[in-house]
Amino acid sequence: MTTRLLTVLVMSLLVLAGCAGGGPTTGDGTDADDGGAAPADRDDLSVEAADRLLRDAGSFTARWSYSTTEAGETATITNAYRVDLQANRSLETFTMSGPDARTDFETFVADGSAYTRYETDGEAFYQVRPQDDTSFQSAVDRGTVSYESVDDARFVGTETFDGVTVDRYEYSDLSTWRQFGAGAFGSGGNVTVTDFTVVILVDSDGLARQTAWTLTGETDDGETVSIEWRYEITDVGSTDVPDPDWLAEARAQQSTATA
Repeated sequence: MTTRLLTVLVMSLLVLAGCAGGGPTTGDGTDADDGGAAPADRDDLSVEAADRLLRDAGSFTARWSYSTTEAGETATITNAYRVDLQANRSLETFTMSGPDARTDFETFVADGSAYTRYETDGEAFYQVRPQDDTSFQSAVDRGTVSYESVDDARFVGTETFDGVTVDRYEYSDLSTWRQFGAGAFGSGGNVTVTDFTVVILVDSDGLARQTAWTLTGETDDGETVSIEWRYEITDVGSTDVPDPDWLAEARAQQSTATA
């Protein structure tokens, strides 16, 4: 990844991480004066509600991603969790990728130990340590920004996501983002924000299955630049966490190190 593109990604993440999101819950489907359904009480979509719903389900997969596109190049950070609370097993995968380089790590937790595999430029390293039982909360916390208030989001219809029926809410407000200008994109030139949209998909239990927002702008030269943030919860109640194919190699390295 080029240094400039990586800087854009990191700076954008720092600037925007606490500034946007969505948080309306499912509405009752009644039409409001503006043609959309007014959001229901946000309490149903609180962090505490998500915590309870996922714990009750017993397992889930969560995937968080953040990407920037500028000068025709895209850099992406992805953080995914497979969590099985009943078996006390989890697998976290982190990837930071761009045109020129890629960095990955995976952490598998089971049987009282956490096994981590790091890979950079095709070379793998392993670390084994006592179990750090934080995978569940880390997965939920990655979506915390989705619970920030967007009071004007409106119900726009129903659709299917991950095999379940969800209510779709949307929100757009350019004025919120124009104050950031080029700084939001980490660009060295002027950027005019042309679109900012939040989409939230909420299932019948009140769980936000997907929260995503896109921020699009245009430079003085007419180049389109964009940022996308996305958090998804899938396979609720049906996620398995099998042993990763590198687990034997990690254990062998640990045995060698302690011999």
